[in-house]
Amino acid sequence: MIFTQPVVYEFKNLVVPTVLMIGDADTTAIGSDVAPPQVKSKIGHYNVLGKKIAAIIPHATLVEFPGLGHAPQMEKPEHFHRLLLNALTQN
Repeated sequence: MIFTQPVVYEFKNLVVPTVLMIGDADTTAIGSDVAPPQVKSKIGHYNVLGKKIAAIIPHATLVEFPGLGHAPQMEKPEHFHRLLLNALTQN
């Protein structure tokens, strides 16, 4: 699905409160190993992408984990869980 059905165009249609939780050091980019240089330089920058997506999704809240990568729930589980539970109780 990630290659054939990009959902980014549907984010604006979300009607539920949404919490995005990202590590701002995450550089995960599926397909970056085969992407042309002009594409590769634009993907996997979650410190930028998170803010852009949060602005597109109505009622979105962005929670960033400074210095953490793709799995903040594994890198700092106590911190992640505290912020997750806080986000869940806010909505």
